[in-house]
Amino acid sequence: MLAGVLLGLGASVSWALANVAVARSAKQAGVFSALLWSQLVGVALLAEFALYYDYRPSPMTATIVAWTVGAGFASLLAYVCLFYAFQHGRLSIAVPIMSSWAVISAGISVAVLGERVRAGQLVGAALVVLGVLLVSHHARGAAKEDEGGRSDRPRWLLASVGAAIGFGVLIPAIGQIASATGRLGSVCVVYVTEIALGLPLALMFRVRLGPPPASAWPAVFLAGLFETAGFACIALAVGRAPLALVSPLSSLASALTVLYAWLVLGDRPPLIVAMGAALACAGIVIVAI
Repeated sequence: MLAGVLLGLGASVSWALANVAVARSAKQAGVFSALLWSQLVGVALLAEFALYYDYRPSPMTATIVAWTVGAGFASLLAYVCLFYAFQHGRLSIAVPIMSSWAVISAGISVAVLGERVRAGQLVGAALVVLGVLLVSHHARGAAKEDEGGRSDRPRWLLASVGAAIGFGVLIPAIGQIASATGRLGSVCVVYVTEIALGLPLALMFRVRLGPPPASAWPAVFLAGLFETAGFACIALAVGRAPLALVSPLSSLASALTVLYAWLVLGDRPPLIVAMGAALACAGIVIVAI
């Protein structure tokens, strides 16, 4: 159990660093180019470890194939929305909304996978939802200032919700395919599946997928490194602690990222938005206790 908790916290640190790198890479290279090449970096870094250290006790079955395809679609939704939101939006607003993936993931683990949660964890989940609702509602007004006073809901705010849904489905799916692919291999398999699903769409819509400019490669490399490290921590943690506990711990990355946005980037949203972000982060902590 302790190892699973520590790995969940390791995922938080990795994903907090990844959030910063993703925001920079998306701005410097564009959403789709940064996404594709950062994930190729992640697969290249992780594949060798997966081949040598993974244990794969189960054969590939139709059920696992179905989970794999579902994970690929969820990952595609999550990452396109993530990179888009970070390219166009504000970290201090987008990240708390995305952090609600932990509640979705924990809900799937209870409703579909049969895990149990305590009453206190339900209270924490309710705080996350309340916090996200506050952020998303009042962030609309704050975001209008960045978009010339437009009255419609900004697309990057909707993308933040899409990322939360995608990651909420993706994390349980990774746990379901690990017995056939290996825990580290499951991350590589999901990335490859996502790329295979996304490339035809990119070609259809004539999306540019060429290599990033030289100046963007450091951010792209770090995005791939830290994002993949976070998923590797999650994949290893799932076998050592309940997913309903690991997911909230790993989403503490939201608190670290918001802190970075405030202290380093000077991104200080209105008080009500800050309160919503604090509620979401506090709810995650309560779920994890």
